[in-house]
Amino acid sequence: FNPIPVPDDDPDDCQGHGTHVAGIVGADGVVTGVAPGVTFGAYRVFGCEGSTFADIMIEAMEMALADDMDILNMSIGSAFAWPQYPTAEASDRLVNAGMVVVASIGNSGTSGTYATGAPGVGKKVIGTASFDNTHAMAPYFEVMGEKIGYNPMSFADPAPTSGTEEIVYIGLACNGYPLDADPAGKVALISRGDCSFHDKAANALAAGATAAVVHNNAPGNFNGTLGTYVPIAAVSISQEDGLFIRAQAAPIMMTWTDQLDTFPSPTGGLISSFSSYGLAPDLSVKPDIGAPGGNIYSTIPLEQGGYGIKGGTSMASPHVAGAAALLLEAKPNTPSQVVRDILQNSADPQFWSLAPGYGLLDHVHRQGAGMVDID
Repeated sequence: FNPIPVPDDDPDDCQGHGTHVAGIVGADGVVTGVAPGVTFGAYRVFGCEGSTFADIMIEAMEMALADDMDILNMSIGSAFAWPQYPTAEASDRLVNAGMVVVASIGNSGTSGTYATGAPGVGKKVIGTASFDNTHAMAPYFEVMGEKIGYNPMSFADPAPTSGTEEIVYIGLACNGYPLDADPAGKVALISRGDCSFHDKAANALAAGATAAVVHNNAPGNFNGTLGTYVPIAAVSISQEDGLFIRAQAAPIMMTWTDQLDTFPSPTGGLISSFSSYGLAPDLSVKPDIGAPGGNIYSTIPLEQGGYGIKGGTSMASPHVAGAAALLLEAKPNTPSQVVRDILQNSADPQFWSLAPGYGLLDHVHRQGAGMVDID
């Protein structure tokens, strides 16, 4: 982390976030982005670790304007921010200058109302919420002939790509909790909840486990991070797959593979659990619109393998930015001030994520106008 910017000409990012976002906008290869005909500008505002500052972001925003970019996507944010926050104010001025500005609304879905972030809360910014993808592309291991798709956790060792091991359920694996079984020399299956993923992985490692598999405590899978490095492979799986494994007779054997497959998401088309609630603190309506952001397969740096799965409102925002690019391609004279209105008026409101069977629409201050409809 270095608070003093050190400019260079290479926007390559260390963790793959920016590359993943760019691929959603306009990749044209193994992955096809929303608008594969775009011309990219990339403005890196992060180092390899730590955060960034509003003045650095605003400098990048001014560079994008000077480079005559038509659309600016910012998959970044400061939660619980007012529309008067510097990056939000600057974004409004960019829209006044003719640029469409799209931003993620934030991943503070468990923090209650008013958690939306800047610059997404800008009055003229298209603040974007996240919906879960209908399917998830994922690597998988096999148990009893069933493919179990998993998401690798960050700050963990890579998952094996071959080999057969026994997997045992050890419970929540939190500090001070007794383990339900001895995972020494085996893969530890762990329930999500009560403590951090870091603690679960560290406790599995201390007990001699060869890897940690954390199953969700709600339908579907999730994207997890250990926060700081723990020298053990750690992955997440869905609640359904976790309960399936636990229901098998011991010994339960699993086989790691180097393959990917597509798995249906039980929460597909519903607002993502992590997506922040509005309103903005001044009671203006945010978010403005939503797009797929949970379990998205896109580009990552070549040194990390080229393609991977990430989730967040960071992944939803470039879907909307790509949609704006298609709109401007079809109707080049569309003013920057009305792009949001057009996208909102054609969006499709989705059902309430906590009880989709009731037939009630989700809250406006969670999904905005609904799912972006590019057609």
